[in-house]
Parts: sequence; structure tokens; C-alpha cells
Amino acid sequence: MAIAEIKKITIIGQKENHRQIMTKLSRLGVVQPRPLKENPTLSLYQKNEVSTREVEEILSKLQSIINFLGKFEKKGWGLSFFPSRVVVSEKDYRIWIDKFDWKNLYHKCRVWEKGIQDLAEDKNKLTDRKSSLEPWCKLPFSLTHLEKSKYLSYQLMIVPREKGEKLEKQIRKEKEMEIYPLGEIGSKSYFLLIYLKEFQKRVDSVFQEYKVEKAGLILRDTPPVEIRQINSRISKIEEETSNILKESRRAAENVVKIMALFDHFYNVLQERKASSCLGFSRYTFALEGWIKKEDVPHLKSELADSSLEVIIEKPGKKEEKHIPVALTNRRLFQPFELVTHLYGLPRYLEIDPTSFLAPFFALFMALCLTDGGYGIILALLAYIIPRKMEVGKEGRKLFSILFLSGLLTIGVGLITGGIFGFQFSNLPGFLQAAQHLQLFNPMEQPMIFLAVALGIGIIHLLFGITLNFTEKLKKRDLVSAFLDPFPWIIVIIGLVLMLGPTAKNFFFSSPQGPSGNPSPASMSLSFSWENLSSVWSFLPVYSKAGAIMFLWGIVVLFFFAGRKSKNPFMRLAKGAYELYGLLQLLGDILSYSRLLALGLATSVIATVVNTIARMMSGTPIIGPILMVIILILGHLANLVINCLSGFIHTSRLQFVEFFTKFYEGGGKEFSPLRREGKYLKIIS
Repeated sequence: MAIAEIKKITIIGQKENHRQIMTKLSRLGVVQPRPLKENPTLSLYQKNEVSTREVEEILSKLQSIINFLGKFEKKGWGLSFFPSRVVVSEKDYRIWIDKFDWKNLYHKCRVWEKGIQDLAEDKNKLTDRKSSLEPWCKLPFSLTHLEKSKYLSYQLMIVPREKGEKLEKQIRKEKEMEIYPLGEIGSKSYFLLIYLKEFQKRVDSVFQEYKVEKAGLILRDTPPVEIRQINSRISKIEEETSNILKESRRAAENVVKIMALFDHFYNVLQERKASSCLGFSRYTFALEGWIKKEDVPHLKSELADSSLEVIIEKPGKKEEKHIPVALTNRRLFQPFELVTHLYGLPRYLEIDPTSFLAPFFALFMALCLTDGGYGIILALLAYIIPRKMEVGKEGRKLFSILFLSGLLTIGVGLITGGIFGFQFSNLPGFLQAAQHLQLFNPMEQPMIFLAVALGIGIIHLLFGITLNFTEKLKKRDLVSAFLDPFPWIIVIIGLVLMLGPTAKNFFFSSPQGPSGNPSPASMSLSFSWENLSSVWSFLPVYSKAGAIMFLWGIVVLFFFAGRKSKNPFMRLAKGAYELYGLLQLLGDILSYSRLLALGLATSVIATVVNTIARMMSGTPIIGPILMVIILILGHLANLVINCLSGFIHTSRLQFVEFFTKFYEGGGKEFSPLRREGKYLKIIS
């Protein structure tokens, strides 16, 4: 059974022992508590109010330390997009929890973080000030005395370069004004204007005429002097920042200890939340939850020494929608649970699609890649990477899927005759023996590849509908089984048999039949009795049987799809709408043509890479080096891109075409109370 059998568990014990029992259950990790209010037989027990605010505040502080020090932690080898845990010993874990002063480190991190932010803000302000001063470095004197003058005033001006020379000439004609050019930067010219205050109106008119931009710059000294002071201050800020960063890097060595504390308090928080599910009477407590059937003997043996009453029972029908789901697939199919989780877990009494989607998923990935050489590289990389890098639990599942897909890709490559974009006929003599395994060439015979893709698609769809049929039979819903999915099975099989000759001529031969007589594909489209009779007489026996099956399925769907409606017109309307599903069915089948598109894309790009490498090989001196680089990088890029697109499109075929035929999903994952933190993996 791919979904573990879940039992309902009720634990009743002495009130004063509830903390020890919750700690033991957390250590065992086999029971998922649930709110007691859902069981009316235990309504006498009062709800336990548990405050988690203090622990949540501690976790928030510890998380802020991890976030801050994580910026300075030395990163090891690994794939960061796969979450992985740090391995620590049980002994170290206990020591850090008991003795490490995290509060002192928290206050230091707060000071360091604020110090870095403040220094960065100061540096940005000084840098902006320096940038604003640089255009005025050629000021001939300090302007501080002009600010105190009774008769004189000044203005720093920015003028478009094309107007600067004309403005300067005009102002020099004015006796009441003096202008000092300070240089040009980009499209701007910079000037200092000194004038008598009584001529302010005249100055304003000149400014308006030449579109002068007034620089509102307050100078405490000459710009060069102030810039030197700014540079000195920036150097001190950088030194202070460097000192803080050094201290932060030294403190980052303790980040694993903080992670240990975080995981400890995280487990405390989970235990307290679980304790809120407890109910208390005057002398006893009660806990209700879920447990996998296979874990019941282990739990009872562990709790044998405790003064507890443990009741194990089968959940009632009203509780079925609340039962959590735990997948228990065989080792070969376990990696594909990743795909099921992406879509959503099955409900408790629903079929688990994992083992059914697994072979199709790997095969579709192989057809998307097609090339046997890529299969070898993919299988090797998927085997080596999880053993050399930390990729986490989900990462290992993904690489297992890629490994199996790589192995199947090798087989598909042998059938299609391609290895790294080369055909078997172009390989060295000792490798050409593999040519006997080739069945067709996708590049030269794409229609055969399309027929293979669509054929596998039809099998995939039929398999999904058949699963729906068998599930209804298991539930003894015979009426629904034989009037809903079964007619569709008959329709699809009948359609395949009926169109068999046409499909054969379309995909594999010319439109002339084997005897020179016109095939159905070449006959004129006419619904006259003579033409239909001619077509019927031409059809082989299996096509005639297919036509009868197709018509029978259509009739059943039309008349019984709306059988639950009392209104006869609504029944017929629903039947007609059900037949509209034939178009959807054809669309689903055509969706599998994407396997052809992706497979051909992989082969074409591989061939292009080889062609470019061959062209570059003729380059003098460095030709062979360029050829090797292009071959390695080109084929790796092609493999990565097509693996990504293959995974996406293969998932779509499972989720949209396959799952919709029998699978609903919406189950809740079985999450037992266990000591499993966010960051660490503890070993004894």
C-alpha cells in the first residue's frame, strides 16, 4: 500500500506527568497530535492554554543572529538551492544548549549591525558631498567672507556648455559683476559670479535668459580643503567598518552553536504547540492524535513503563477527511514522491499516483533528451553530485529521478542512433556495431518519432482512465465505474483501432494502400451511403470492431452522463457536453507531441554544436583547443537547458493530462511531533 495505514490514538495519563510524556513523544516522533475538541467523548477535558510568546521572541532573536552572522560565514561546497542540514554530535549539541551565552552575542550583533549601517550611511553622505564639491575645486578663494559682505553677493552657476562662453562675454561687459570660469564637466560649464547686491534684478534677468542653474552649495572652506577632510573621514569610516567586519567574522564561527540553540527552542515551541492539544481533568490529561499502524508496537513498548492508557482504534468515516497522509512507496519509486508533492498529496483513501507516474516520468524525460551520450553524462552527474555535495533530502530525490532518466536516455539514444549529436554511422568502426540497435533516425524520420510520442501518450491517458475505473470498482461503485470511465476506455481503444490504417499510412507510408487501392486517408470526404459503404468494405476487421466500440461508447456517454438529473432535457444537454470532451481528448493526445519537439531540439542543438566545433578546429594554432572548449561547454549547456525544459514539460504531462483522469489530491501530510530542527542533523 503506497499510503500508510493511519490509526487514531488516545493517550490518557496522570496530570503531573504530561510534560515528561510530551518530551518522550517528541523524541519518538511517531504521533501527530490533534485538537481534543474534535472528539466529543473527551469533552469533559478542559482545553490546555499554552503561551508560546516567550519562545517565539527567543527564536526571532536567534534567527536575527543567524541572518547577520551568515553573511560572514565561510561557505562550503554545496548546491545552495537545496536546503541541507549541518551535522553535529549529540554531545556538542547538549554543551552548546547548556553553556553558550547567546544573549551576549545577540547584543553584540545588534551593535555591530547598527554600526555597519550607520557607518555606511555616513560614508554615503560624505561621498555625495564629495561629488557635489568636485566641480568647484578651481574656486580661487574661500567664499566665507563674501557671505558676511554688506554690499557684495555671489552665486555658483551651472550653465549648458553651448551657452557658457556667450554668458561669460556678456557678464564681462557688466561693470557691476565679475565672473570666474571654473571648468567644464560633461555638457555643463561651471562659474562663480560676484556682483553688487543692488543689481540683483539684473542678475536674475541674465539667469533667466541663459537658463542658469543655481548651485545651492554651502562651503565651509575651499573645496580642495574640504575634500581632503572628507577623504580622511572616509578612511576612518572604512577602518572602523573593517574592524567591525573582522569581529563579525570571528563571531561567525559560533553560528553553528546559534543554530543548535535555534533548533532546541524550535523543538520547545513545537512541544508547547502540541501541548495546546492536551485536555485536562482534575487528575488526568488526555491527548488524541494520529499514528502509523507500523509504529504502534514501537510506541507501546516505549511507553510500557509509564502509567498510561493507550487506546488505538480505526478512524471513523466522519474522520476520514481529517486523516493525514504518509506515503510509503518502494525504494525505486520514492524519488518520484517529489513530483507528487509538487502537485499535492492524495487524500487518505485516494490512490497514490507516485508508483504509476514514475515509469512514464522517466521515459518522457528520456524522450526529451533522446541522445545516448547525454544520458551517460546525466546519469554520471546525478550519481556523483549527491555523494560529493550537500543537496538535502529533496535534492537527493531529484538527482535520483535524473539518474533513472539518464539510464533510460541511454536506451532511447541506442534506439534513435544518436550520441553527442553524432549518428552511429559516423562513429569509429568499433562503435558502429551499435547501429544494429537503431530503429529509426528522429532527424530523418520525424513522423515515426511523432507516432511514438502520440502512441505513448494514448497509453498514458488510457492508463490514467483505467486507474479511475479500478478505483471505482474497489469502492464498489459499479454504476459509476461502467458508465463514466469505462465508456471512455472503449471510445479511445475503438478510435485507435478504427483509425489504425489511416494512421499507418500517414506516419509510415505513402497514401496508396499496399495493393494500389486508395486508402481511407486518400478518399474524398463524403457522407453518402455509397462512399461510407466503400470505406467500410475497405476497413480491416479490427477497424470495424473499433468503429463499433467507438459508437457504443459515444452512445453510453450521451445517454448516461447526465443520469443524475431528473430533467430529461438536462440529461441530454449534459450528455452532449460530455461528448464535447472528445475535443479535449484529442487536445490531450496532441500535447504529447511536445516530446517530439523537445527531442528534436536536443538533437539539432547537439548537431549545431558539433558543426561549430568542427569549423573552429581549422583555426591556426588554437583550433583544437577551441574545438574542445566548444564541445564541452556547448553539450553541457544543451544538456542543462533540455533537462530543465524536459522536467517542466514532463511534469505538465503528468499534472494536466494524466492526473486529471483519476486524481484529485488535497491531502494533508502526516507531520508527527518530533525533534527535528531547521538547521542541524544530530548524530550520536
